[in-house]
Amino acid sequence: MKIGFSKDVHRLKKNVPLILGGVTIPYKKGLISHSDGDVVLHSLIDAILGALNKGDIGKVFPDNTSEYKNASSMYLLSKTYKILENCNVFIDYIDIFISCEEPKLSPFTNLMKFNISETLQISKDRISIKCGTNEGLGYIGQKKAIESYCVVILKESDKNE
Repeated sequence: MKIGFSKDVHRLKKNVPLILGGVTIPYKKGLISHSDGDVVLHSLIDAILGALNKGDIGKVFPDNTSEYKNASSMYLLSKTYKILENCNVFIDYIDIFISCEEPKLSPFTNLMKFNISETLQISKDRISIKCGTNEGLGYIGQKKAIESYCVVILKESDKNE
């Protein structure tokens, strides 16, 4: 068994699309980033890469090249899945926590699970997505940013399959 953990945070800015878990969320602000700023998928990608000992999202998808400028994080997740497929492991479980004051994200978590399950070819039952606020504290509480934490459990594939 291998375990990966990651956290990602990005600042909010007006008139930028807010994309989380591959879902465009109706909101007045979005996340600033080299790619689409999807902190949910960024933390997931980083957790997978960490569990595989393949570095991090910045190493695999560098932000100093035009190749990934404004890239969809769903695309980056699909490329991460191809790396995973070559490592003789499978995803046993994903646990994600999103921290933001607003907007309320619970209406969107099932669609986020669907996007992740389709891309990583795992059951939605193996994905947990939870959301919470910071009770007005810190940069999250001041509505300056959104952050996401992720834990991934990988297990070795049966070599006889």
